[in-house]
Amino acid sequence: MSYFQKHHEARAQRSLDQRERPPANLKQCPKCTVPLLRLPPQWRTLYRCGDCHQVKDCCRDCILKTHEERPFDRIYAWSDESGFWQKKTVADLGHVWYLGHGGDICDTNRSNPRPMVFVHEHGIMDLPVKFCQCIGALMEPEQLLEHGCWPATWREPHTAITLNVMRSYHGLELQGQLNVHDFLAYLRRATDGTEPQHVKDRYREFNNSMCEFRHVRARHRHGVLPGRTLKRGDLVVLCPACPHPSVNMRPRWQERDREYRYTDALHYGIDGNFHLGSKAKATDEKDTALSKGAAYFVNTKDFKTYLKHAPKPPQETSECNQFDAIGSGKYKGKVSGVVGLTCRHMFMLGGCIVDLVTAEGYRYVDFALLSALQDYMYLRLLMGTYDIHCQYVKNLRKRLREQFGVVLDKLDSITETELPELVAGVGKYHLCMHKEECRFKHSLHYLPGAGMTDGETLERVWAVTNAIARRTKEMSAGHRHDVLNDHYSDLNVRRVHNMVSTLVEKLDTALDMASLTAEYLAGVEKELDKAELAAWRKQEREWKQKVVDIKEHKTLDNPYEPPRDAPLSSQMILQQLQDASKARGQPEGSQELSVVQSILSLRAERCGIRSAVLAYGGDEKARSKLASQLESFRERAVACRELHETRLEAAVKQAVVGLEVEVYPPGFPGRNDDDDRAFGVTRAPLTPTETTVLAFRKKSASNSSKKAQDILEMLDSLDHTSPPLPSDYHSAVRFHPAMTEFVKIERALHEGQANEALDELRLHITTHLSLQHRKQQESGVKNNTVNDRRLQEKREVINATKGRYRELRGILLVLGMEENHKTYKVLDDDDCKAFTLYEGEKKLGDSYKLPTWIWGDFSFARKLPPGDIKNFVKGAMRSHWFRHSALKTRWEEEVNTRLEEMFRTWTFFGWQEELWLARARAWEADESPGAAVLARRYVH
Repeated sequence: MSYFQKHHEARAQRSLDQRERPPANLKQCPKCTVPLLRLPPQWRTLYRCGDCHQVKDCCRDCILKTHEERPFDRIYAWSDESGFWQKKTVADLGHVWYLGHGGDICDTNRSNPRPMVFVHEHGIMDLPVKFCQCIGALMEPEQLLEHGCWPATWREPHTAITLNVMRSYHGLELQGQLNVHDFLAYLRRATDGTEPQHVKDRYREFNNSMCEFRHVRARHRHGVLPGRTLKRGDLVVLCPACPHPSVNMRPRWQERDREYRYTDALHYGIDGNFHLGSKAKATDEKDTALSKGAAYFVNTKDFKTYLKHAPKPPQETSECNQFDAIGSGKYKGKVSGVVGLTCRHMFMLGGCIVDLVTAEGYRYVDFALLSALQDYMYLRLLMGTYDIHCQYVKNLRKRLREQFGVVLDKLDSITETELPELVAGVGKYHLCMHKEECRFKHSLHYLPGAGMTDGETLERVWAVTNAIARRTKEMSAGHRHDVLNDHYSDLNVRRVHNMVSTLVEKLDTALDMASLTAEYLAGVEKELDKAELAAWRKQEREWKQKVVDIKEHKTLDNPYEPPRDAPLSSQMILQQLQDASKARGQPEGSQELSVVQSILSLRAERCGIRSAVLAYGGDEKARSKLASQLESFRERAVACRELHETRLEAAVKQAVVGLEVEVYPPGFPGRNDDDDRAFGVTRAPLTPTETTVLAFRKKSASNSSKKAQDILEMLDSLDHTSPPLPSDYHSAVRFHPAMTEFVKIERALHEGQANEALDELRLHITTHLSLQHRKQQESGVKNNTVNDRRLQEKREVINATKGRYRELRGILLVLGMEENHKTYKVLDDDDCKAFTLYEGEKKLGDSYKLPTWIWGDFSFARKLPPGDIKNFVKGAMRSHWFRHSALKTRWEEEVNTRLEEMFRTWTFFGWQEELWLARARAWEADESPGAAVLARRYVH
């Protein structure tokens, strides 16, 4: 904008000023050259059009001649007295609009012109009109329609609205949820920006005309012939990807294997919306919807019959939480809200919406369900989601038989009541609001055939249509239905336009995730016991067979979570912390191995003694014990140094002698920062023990107590006792041929240590998660205090283990490991997260994520000794495998379903093309060429 302001702001303003310049002269018309003095006094000026792009001043006759076909343009007349252009209309210039005869006068009509009000894109204006009254002429409303205007009344119209302004408002209403009141207010301001209140109000006429226009346009777009009575589904925009028997399904689809039957299933969701209600106000009862059950609301007549004659189902006690949808909330108004159904592609289903009087009572939802699924009753499988499915589905079939058995013969829109096999799920967002015992039974993460459906499509639809809720609350019943039907149709149309690109995008994602999840699961299974894995797979098959049957739910266990008694107790955690601190046995091997291993062992021992020294309390017994340990350590340090001098140091000297350099780098033959940077290595931060030692030395500088001096003396005796390893030398030395075997051995040993560090990290993270769950299950100050202490200890151990691994990885890089090593990766803090153990921990979007890279290897579990720790980890591994086996299966189902949806979409579009072309041929034969033209346009 600064560029515009600097270079073009002034030019733009001058150009706009130039458009307002006065006429060059007022002597003659620049267009026809007629002298203005020959004209009547009131017309002796020049005019211009504010809507024509070629601005050219002209006289009254010229402006009227050029605007015979554009009577609603904004005309401006130059006022020499006022010195500016004044706004006019063609009516102000004496123009009369003649309908018929190509704009010429109808000799038959000898009456005076009828004064009419026209609502158009530029405002509201008066314009006298003369209709054609010849024998065989169209009726007055039809003449207006022929000239692009919609009559506000159908007997003797005095107001008309241009089709262009109705199309403009319709688009703004659907896209921006603009209401009629604000749009008419804009048009009145466009007519007179100073005193819009004096412009004629045509709100009622425009509102009524828009109702008629929407309805006729909907009939037009769905190929409903003029005068034909609407039937169920006539005004519904169908989803091309959903299964429609005899339209877009494969031949012999009924014979598909049961394992893949989900690809031919209808995936739908049910949900209520208490924003789209209606206020308790008096309205015209005769104002019924023009759509009459042919769009998305159920057949009102059938619904009233059902409520009157069908027995009311008994109140069912909830075994889960008391959801507001069941009736525990507060509702008000003549209509408290709506309940509806969508497919998984966010298409509203035909005849799916029911007005609620209070809550989402089962009888309302039952009617909406059967009404919406009438065209899908011949499918073999339905995949449904509903926020309260755990309760709703239990007695569904019984309710349908009892309620509709006595009223079915009185209904026109419902003929079938026997549902196909139904798999009942709960949307992923609402699942966490259910009790634990019913979550896994209705989770779309685990239900076979669910794919990656989230079950929350209606929430997205409501998010759009809730923007018009404040308008529809004030409307009469019929008007409200028609407006909402129109919005739902528009949403469906948008989905149709984007269907191909959406399916391609979804398939690409599904293919990628199916590959990643399969690869991850294969890596996990590689480390599992084969017999145990086979048993888990058998349990999974049996569980999937039972979960789709609501009758089996009472005895169904949950393999996707560890048993609730599995988390480790505080005492177990304490014991595990103590065991983790014990030293491991050291391997034996060659002399090179002995050298490297003895140095590593010596460093590990020094670290342990240093920790003991820092914990020294000052008593003589402890001092004697530490002195004995230090003496023993010094003896082993002397032996280690002798071994180092005879083996490793000899190789170092050989490497140094072989170098041909004039000036050695700083610190040579040891490493330096420049040498490390060449290998992408930075100096590792101090370990917790080193940090403590450094802080103690600073603190003890002014402390002359015997205890402090004893500790300093013992710490000093530990310094400089460990000989250097190959990784401590400069790269020019450690990569010399004489050092190859030493480097190889040290790298192998450090890789083992890195593996151990990762195993310890996995174990500590898992047990830390267990302790968190234990804390949530217990209460009281005592238990919380103990658990908090254990958690803090766990966090310290986890941080120390992370630091140890990072230090080892830096050493491995120094020893020649590549930066992008597949096993020893960079460890970020975000990588150190536990995998999900319990359903309540799952979050939206988790299905698109894999566990961090540290969980690609479960071999650490096999190394654990028998006991509580191993039992807990095995339980966690089992639930982890079940979860990721389900995740892999859901993504594979998603791939198969998306491929089938692509086939159905392609077939559906072909069917639609043939349908509209057949209509075009039939309408041409029926002498309806305009309808035939539109039919061919809809094909393209």
